[in-house]
Amino acid sequence: MHNQALLAPLRSFVRQLDLASLDLFVLICQTGSIGAAAEQGQLAISSVSKRIKELENAVHTPLLVRHARGVVPTPAGECLLRHAQELLLGVERLRGELEEYAQGVSGHVTVYASASAVEQFLATELASFARRNPEISVDLSQRTSQEVLQAVRGGLADLGFADAHDDMHDIESRPYREEQLVLVVPRQHPLAGQHEVSFARALDNDLIGLRGSSTIQRLLEQAASEAGRVIRQRIKVASLSALCLMVESGLGIAVMPRGVLCEQARGAQLCAVSLSDRWAVRELRVYAKRFDVLSPPALRFLEHCQGEAERGRKAR
Repeated sequence: MHNQALLAPLRSFVRQLDLASLDLFVLICQTGSIGAAAEQGQLAISSVSKRIKELENAVHTPLLVRHARGVVPTPAGECLLRHAQELLLGVERLRGELEEYAQGVSGHVTVYASASAVEQFLATELASFARRNPEISVDLSQRTSQEVLQAVRGGLADLGFADAHDDMHDIESRPYREEQLVLVVPRQHPLAGQHEVSFARALDNDLIGLRGSSTIQRLLEQAASEAGRVIRQRIKVASLSALCLMVESGLGIAVMPRGVLCEQARGAQLCAVSLSDRWAVRELRVYAKRFDVLSPPALRFLEHCQGEAERGRKAR
């Protein structure tokens, strides 16, 4: 009875925030205009204005500020916009998962993973999992490591696979794999005959980098700074596989996980040179909001990936 009394105000608030009104509010913020939102939603402007007024009454604060060119959200409106987008994304995921159940799927797992985790390990692990568990659907998204953690923390992903991070509040992690970063050079390059070099020696060359907030890119920039050097970088690409193509084309050299090179270098005139720097050996971890409350399909996928990782360690 006590819990029901505590939940009563929440239920009352939820009933006032219908999904259609939240979707309409997001549309207004995206278009910056009540009129444009009404047109796209095929509604009368008066009906749209009424719904926004009802939302403002429900939260007891203004959500939009009107100006000559349209409307912008207030600070409270920005807060509602952020949460409404998350809610609507969750509803879209729910719709997709229910459709899969209707088609005979008995489970769904959403996974976010870094490029190195996907290209080295998860692609093959997912393939073998799918063969053994045809009744479970897996949605795999490749993102930056920071986006992986945010997705797990925000409930957008059941599991996340990325390099080790200090930013661990509100989520849990377990060891997954270990990767070695290597210098990738054309076979004719002067460094190609070396067994091992320091990253500082590579800084005399043009380095091809990764766009965005890549963890590898940040590692290289930090290492160059500690060596008192600046990276010579004229080209940045979006993926690890594109790095291989650029190196093969003679546009520079690059740093990437050895496992990615092994997958990409078949038939390519590339070779890997080990890096002597301590940071070149990295730990990959698997993340979850809480491992003890994972759904049975997510737990099965986790156990499969950990089993494959253990077999990989024993095979080395």
